[in-house]
Amino acid sequence: MSIETRLNLIRRRPTEEIVNEESLIQRLSTGGRIKHYIGFEVSGLIHLGTVSTLLKIQDLRRAGVDVNIFIADYHSWINRKFGGDLELIRKIANEYFKPFLEALGIEANYIMASELYDNEYWKMVIQIGNSSTVSRVRRTLTIMGREDADSNPVSFFIYPLMQAADIFRLDVDIAHAGMDQRKVHMLAIDVAKKIGKPEPICLHTHLIPALDYDGRMDIVDAKMSKSKEGGAIFIHDSEEQIKEKISKAYAPQRTLENNVVYEILKWMLVRDDTEEFTIHRDMKFGGDITITIPEFERLYTEGKIHPADVKRYVYERLVEMLRPARELTERKRELVEFVKAARTR
Repeated sequence: MSIETRLNLIRRRPTEEIVNEESLIQRLSTGGRIKHYIGFEVSGLIHLGTVSTLLKIQDLRRAGVDVNIFIADYHSWINRKFGGDLELIRKIANEYFKPFLEALGIEANYIMASELYDNEYWKMVIQIGNSSTVSRVRRTLTIMGREDADSNPVSFFIYPLMQAADIFRLDVDIAHAGMDQRKVHMLAIDVAKKIGKPEPICLHTHLIPALDYDGRMDIVDAKMSKSKEGGAIFIHDSEEQIKEKISKAYAPQRTLENNVVYEILKWMLVRDDTEEFTIHRDMKFGGDITITIPEFERLYTEGKIHPADVKRYVYERLVEMLRPARELTERKRELVEFVKAARTR
């Protein structure tokens, strides 16, 4: 595979930004091994926003990158997921999180964070803390989905130091996350030379907004989240639930800005501008139309494609994409209900 082809796979949507891309190009040119990681808290039912980020893992594997999924059990514990019950977090990671990702075709090396933590790791955490300021670390707290407040526990400040240390301890070339994690990646870049480590390549993927997002909030705050069931599509949703949720999703006619259905279409379902896709329409509205994303954008804003037709296409594609997860859900219904109940306890 050529360097250009590999680079295009890495740049492919849902990639929104690559920091230190010149280092990536150099690594591709030398032909050496490229190691990647993405970390996930164990925090509840898997939804479409998570799946969007995971699509990039498939691209990276095709590009010959060594991909790793880091199950952040200590981070989940600090962030008080599942009531701060560490053993429950690990149970759900092993019995729910990993099997369902694998059902969706996500092939990677899975690493439990706490199994990696040793004296050298904690030394690095302290080094990063010594190389940072309180104000610098405070700015990263939004990566936890938390606001900066005097009532926050001190452990919240350890979280970003650990996340930066994870990158160096794993000795990865590519640190991968959604755009909401950008601040901690920039912290890692800032401290790298101070602690004698190379700056990581940071790959950030686009955030899928909540289904009712209309642009009145910052996208980081309005990203699809498991905390609002009606605003998220879960991998366990039935065909009927997916259809109902997409039918209610924000998709203003003639407008692409803040159009949630368009966001899913562009960033998850049709991820190359040269890829053609077919939207089915009634003959009285012009019949089926086969187009690319740039052509869709023009026709939609001209009012020549109706939101209802786009919603039908997106619904049908999502139903097919999530079929393996629904099939596994039928076999593991009690486990899924347990995770849902444990999240809200």
